[in-house]
Amino acid sequence: MLGILKSGLEDLFITTFASILFAPIMISLLYKFNQVSGIKKTNLAEGKGTNALFLRIMNTQKTNGTPNMGGLLIWILVPLISYLLLDITPVIKVLLIGFIIFGFWGFIDVAIFTNGFKNNEKFRAFQETFWWRFLKLTVAILLNLFVMFLLYKTEDFTTLTFFEMLSISITPIVIVILSVVGQFAIYSAELSDGLDGLMVGMFTIIDVAFSVLLLIQGKYEFIPLLMIILGVLVVDLYFNIPPARFWNGGPGAMPLGFAFFFIGIVTDNLIPYFIITGITWLIMFSSMIQLVSWKFFKKRVFKIAPIHHHFQAIGWPQYKIVMRFCLFTAFVSVIGVYIGLL
Repeated sequence: MLGILKSGLEDLFITTFASILFAPIMISLLYKFNQVSGIKKTNLAEGKGTNALFLRIMNTQKTNGTPNMGGLLIWILVPLISYLLLDITPVIKVLLIGFIIFGFWGFIDVAIFTNGFKNNEKFRAFQETFWWRFLKLTVAILLNLFVMFLLYKTEDFTTLTFFEMLSISITPIVIVILSVVGQFAIYSAELSDGLDGLMVGMFTIIDVAFSVLLLIQGKYEFIPLLMIILGVLVVDLYFNIPPARFWNGGPGAMPLGFAFFFIGIVTDNLIPYFIITGITWLIMFSSMIQLVSWKFFKKRVFKIAPIHHHFQAIGWPQYKIVMRFCLFTAFVSVIGVYIGLL
């Protein structure tokens, strides 16, 4: 254990130093290529009105112009440093392939669908519709299916075990189910990236919790990778302290959501995973409830979704929401680690 911990900390130090060097360069390039937020008043689809409330709570008069592709820091450095420093086992290889794929999908989402059409009011309104989100969800599930198939082909993932009491053989049906659930894991991470420091703060805690759990369990394969992710997140969080120097967006949130779900299933820690990441799932379900409620009942459950924006709408300042959500994440992480040790 001491040897893997020492090696992991060395990976952490190297990654932190690389991130410190890379982040200012990235921020400068994002400004140069105009990859910045430009949220404007939009007539929302299906008669929902406008996004005026969102504009107000996000204080867009001050925050518009913030780079919104800072997740490139995560998407680029984690696979690159992993390739340079780690012994790439077949399972790690699949994880890095998935990390790159979903980072690229997040890049397309922000660079093209968000920044590329920020002056197109009709397309912005269409992006708020149920069917647009359903289409994106379908594409992402197919990407997940491809990655899960690659994992299945390694023959290193043959069963999914729960507390050494229940074991499920990995079949094509199970692969499909994991692909669907995995996409919701990615979506939950993406929706968590809504306030300065929120997503990165929570995933920093989640990363530490997984590292502790796997160290105690003696499952060392992913410890170096978790330390590399942590090194990037520490620097990312530094630049996300309000007012954020950049927002992460899909290129950072999507691969993070994928990575922790992937680690959860291959290490037989799926139940602890759901507990440790519970707040991100709460955020996602709040958005789904709002979307379905409006689609079928024409009623809002929250003033605005996801739920952290609801708290903003009722008057909570950003720092209170972020600190309380991170505190909740820390608490359920302790519970998740405990459950994982039963």
